[in-house]
Amino acid sequence: MKNTNENNITTNETDDVDIFPEEPYPWSGFEDEPNDETAEMLVDMSKKEPRHTLFRENIIRQIMGVLISSGKPNCTLIGDAGTGKTQIIEELAYRMARNDPTVPVKLRGYKIYSLQLSDIVAGCGLMGALERKLKRILDYLSDDNNKAIVFLDEIHLLYSFESYKIIAQIIKPALSRGDIRVIAATTTQESKVLDTDPAFNRRFSKIIVDELSKEQTCNVLMSLGNSLSSHYGMRINIGNSLAALTVDIADDFCFAGSHRPDNAITLLDRTIANCLIEQKGIDNENKSITINEECLRETAYKITSGNSEAKKFDEDELRHDLSCIQGQNDIVDDIIKTIKLHDMHIRPCKKPLTFLFAGSSGVGKSEITKLLAKSYTCDKPIILNMTEYHSPSSINRIIGAPAGYIGSNSNAEMPFDSLDSNPYRIILLDEFEKCDKSVQRLFMSVFDEGELKTNHGKTIDFSKSIIIATTNAGCTIKHGAIGFVNKPDSKYDIHSLSDYFDIELLNRFSHIYTFHSITKQVYRDIMAKSYIKEVENIRNCSHKAKLPACLSDNEIQILVDKSYDEKLGARPVKTIITEFIDEKLLSA
Repeated sequence: MKNTNENNITTNETDDVDIFPEEPYPWSGFEDEPNDETAEMLVDMSKKEPRHTLFRENIIRQIMGVLISSGKPNCTLIGDAGTGKTQIIEELAYRMARNDPTVPVKLRGYKIYSLQLSDIVAGCGLMGALERKLKRILDYLSDDNNKAIVFLDEIHLLYSFESYKIIAQIIKPALSRGDIRVIAATTTQESKVLDTDPAFNRRFSKIIVDELSKEQTCNVLMSLGNSLSSHYGMRINIGNSLAALTVDIADDFCFAGSHRPDNAITLLDRTIANCLIEQKGIDNENKSITINEECLRETAYKITSGNSEAKKFDEDELRHDLSCIQGQNDIVDDIIKTIKLHDMHIRPCKKPLTFLFAGSSGVGKSEITKLLAKSYTCDKPIILNMTEYHSPSSINRIIGAPAGYIGSNSNAEMPFDSLDSNPYRIILLDEFEKCDKSVQRLFMSVFDEGELKTNHGKTIDFSKSIIIATTNAGCTIKHGAIGFVNKPDSKYDIHSLSDYFDIELLNRFSHIYTFHSITKQVYRDIMAKSYIKEVENIRNCSHKAKLPACLSDNEIQILVDKSYDEKLGARPVKTIITEFIDEKLLSA
């Protein structure tokens, strides 16, 4: 028997225990793996010259300091995705292979090898096979003659899968004795899983890899001119103005969770590639390329929205589409101005544009949202009926059930999954006042941070969406008018809503509008236009239908007197018009 960890976990190299009982690995034999398998799994990281490790000298010195320490010469690089953790290790490996003067004497002759955790488990359907493979790797790494340092990327995977946990237990003793030197890397969010095993975690020194500033990222982009020119086979000039523009657009458009410098490098690289593809049919002898703001924005949109086409803002078209909303002219004008400014991308967009539409039923709150989605995004809005989220537990329908609860392993579609393929959507939270307070506070975080973390560890990006909440809260009939408190039809009045929403939540809405009540005259206009529209729809479907093109004044008045109710707004119009037309068709 052989003790493999400090917690008296014992294993026997001759006992082949199935470590994948539910899904056995489809292999037979494999008792004698090839002798060079260890070398095949360890990939030399010094062969690739790193391209963008500027401003990381301090971190590289920290890593070298840990590696030459007398005890526990292991470190974990922790930083947001895209900050360049792997590139830093490639830079260090490159220096060590070339005996760079910055490398201390104790590290001369050493090489850094990359080892994928999946390669260790691959082909090992039994516990004994995994132990034998891992033992050979540890023997190679601990041999002073080999002068090997191993880099384990995404170290958090050791505690994310049951089949990987045994690896952590087996390598613990070697880590504590200093027999091997390990550099690990993980993201800030995923590093939390390592805290579940303090004994393993304390064997590593943490080194924080922070996000580069905008100025630093600009310098990184400008340093890539030669390598990109060599790669694409043409002259590519990256000046300060282009670099600054690229960084700004990358910050504005890219998904939440992407960070500098990777988001800016990816945007620039993809833009160059897209421009080359588009220009190939125009000039095959093209020896240079020009990148402008339009190219960068178009590429950024494609990165975040897949194959969906960017809809160019058309103020006249939007105004025409919203013209069917009657009695809310001042609100419609203000919304159009707001959308126009939003579309200009004047400022970095890290939060969604948010509206609260307050008013009685039938005044056009939801209808404006649907028309806005159709005209501005060419897509239907994501609609959540907030009456369905009336209990605290209903929050799990948005962020998923916590681990261990019923539904935690469900792959059912969640309300905001479609934001993954296209974050430029309009979201309607209908009757927002009727959901539970915990759900309201969940969206308060979305309004404030621009993102939402689910119970499955996923981050949903709302920063590019437009969120519109509607409410009937505070709306009362008083002295023959519909309004809020003593200020009916008042814009930006939040005092009457404080009984239904937390003030902190109301303050996080970009814009709050109180919709006007539907007067009898407005109701009459809606009735007349609705009839014309319905007749056009019927004629498009059936040319045999004989109906007058419009209603007479007398007919309109009869229908208005019959159906108008100030409490219901314009909601009865569709039903009354449909009944009137059906009677006409039956009597024809």
